Amino acid sequence: MTLYRATDAADMVPMLIAAYCQRVGMVADTLESYLQASQQHDGAAGPTDAERSHLAGLLGEEAPKAAGERGLSRIRYRRGQHWAENAQELEEDPQKLFTKACLHGLKARLCDDVDALDSYLPPHVAEMARKVAGVLEMPQTAPA
Repeated sequence: MTLYRATDAADMVPMLIAAYCQRVGMVADTLESYLQASQQHDGAAGPTDAERSHLAGLLGEEAPKAAGERGLSRIRYRRGQHWAENAQELEEDPQKLFTKACLHGLKARLCDDVDALDSYLPPHVAEMARKVAGVLEMPQTAPA
């Protein structure tokens, strides 16, 4: 059931964030680059060797045999290692903070618990997440 819900979220969340970005006036080319449509693949086949390699890198495990070969699996393994190392550092990248705020704002709105944002987020992220939750709160009516 967790994978079922995660798949639903993976399909829905990027488009909600994209809709918000359009609403606040993000340049179309920038939004298109963030969506990375050219890098998407069908999930019906399950995880690929490259994705299993990426996970091993994230978890600090040895590279799977496929990652020892040149190619995408090796790149993804090293990327996983890099992300795991960077996760230990403070996250001040504005794009990452914005994404984090969007996800927390969406969760707070869905759970109807916007006030809880202040209890577990840094103040600047909580403020952005409140704005996202606020936009999701009001139903938008079409102009007459």
